[in-house]
Amino acid sequence: MLIELSLQRRADISLQEQVVEQIRQRIIAGYLAPGSELPSSRELAQQYQVSRNTISIAYDRLIGQGYLETVKGVGTRVADNIPDACLVMEQAPSPDGPDEIPVAHAPIVFRGEGFSIPQRALPRPAIDLWPGRPNSAYFPLAAWRRLADEALAGSASGLVEYGDPIGLLSLREAIARRVTAARGLTCGAERVVITSGTQDAINLVARMLVAEGTGVVLENPGYGSAARIFQSHGGRILPVLVDRDGIRTDDLPQAGASVAYVTPSHQFPTGVALSTDRRRALLEWAYRTGAYVIEDDYDSDFNYSGPPLMSLAGADRSQSVIYIGTFSKSLGAGVRTGFVVLPPRLVEAGRVIKTMGSYGHPWLDQAILSRFLQGEAFQRHLRFIRKAYADTLELLTRRLTAAFGPVDLWGTHNGMHVMWRLPDWIGPARQFKTRLEQHGVHVHTLASGGAYDAASGYGENAILLGYAALSQREVVAAVGAMARIAESIASRT
Repeated sequence: MLIELSLQRRADISLQEQVVEQIRQRIIAGYLAPGSELPSSRELAQQYQVSRNTISIAYDRLIGQGYLETVKGVGTRVADNIPDACLVMEQAPSPDGPDEIPVAHAPIVFRGEGFSIPQRALPRPAIDLWPGRPNSAYFPLAAWRRLADEALAGSASGLVEYGDPIGLLSLREAIARRVTAARGLTCGAERVVITSGTQDAINLVARMLVAEGTGVVLENPGYGSAARIFQSHGGRILPVLVDRDGIRTDDLPQAGASVAYVTPSHQFPTGVALSTDRRRALLEWAYRTGAYVIEDDYDSDFNYSGPPLMSLAGADRSQSVIYIGTFSKSLGAGVRTGFVVLPPRLVEAGRVIKTMGSYGHPWLDQAILSRFLQGEAFQRHLRFIRKAYADTLELLTRRLTAAFGPVDLWGTHNGMHVMWRLPDWIGPARQFKTRLEQHGVHVHTLASGGAYDAASGYGENAILLGYAALSQREVVAAVGAMARIAESIASRT
């Protein structure tokens, strides 16, 4: 039997690869039916004037892949069951089948609202000042690629075996060392649980501590996704107003709250830092009431004016603080890695809940990040982007001041966004936002920026300006558009 092949001797792929692929395609297409005999390697080699060794190795590879088989006394033939036949249905279900039968299914017991996740579907060219978005140009791609190669060269067993559900030990050790040095939180790796980000961490803690009717203190305004997660678990939100010193601890409920969720280093969305006196008061409140404090330290890597304050968890002496961190801001949301540091009494419950949710995170991602944290690469990366973001913030502040005079900016000490309380003459923040979008510039109100707001009084005239992802040219263009729109508003008043 002859086999029609089209072999190219000057092609980029070898003759052997061409023989393997062309015979495989003819088998899949049905030109070589199951049971069909193939010419001997000698015959096929003579037919196409190639080395017999080339054909023999090609046959061996196809036998190893399950497309061919050898039969004693017969020779080489197409296998009765080729691999592709085990992967695809012989015939797809007909779309003209019987109508679906209506069934009275059990009710959906989940309750909750979806989150606002920034997408890349904005009209181009658009300048988007989404709060908390890092600059993709600064991702340490070369170091990441090198560390991936090192991890794969070391051992591939992590790709085929289950790891510890709470995370790779070397990564948890690296994180424990980091929070000890950078945030004053002394802990061991046994207290660290790796998550797929802040949302995953909040869900883990909520499953542990929040049930139907559980009182949950939330900053007002605060992080909208956290509010929705707690509500989906049955939590009863207890909003406490935020001012320039952070959450007003004098207004904390003295009973009926089991959890308080706060962002003390760079409050979301206002950007203020919780004052030293109020930090002390919040910890005393937790000790007195027995409530747990969830400290979301989401962008504390970016401090622009002196050393950062110690984390709440670092100052905690009653083991009342649950610390949440993420690498979504220092590296990028696509890395999908965060962590939670649990008080000792919650560690076992946290391990069980994490295991019930999943058997852990991808080994390679953890191995790369572990190596990145252990060396000098991460600190070098942080120094670079901290300086870049500080320069962008300085330019934004300077341009706004030049265009509008003294501006009421909140949160300029650290983080990746500021809140601007607009002058009364500009009008409602929502209208200002809408007019800017017509010029290709996207700023965000508290509502569109993902904030929870229980009539705090900030929402009417506040906009959020995320600056980290912007180039200096985009900052200049964005502020220029703001100034032109403000000028048109002023001319009509």
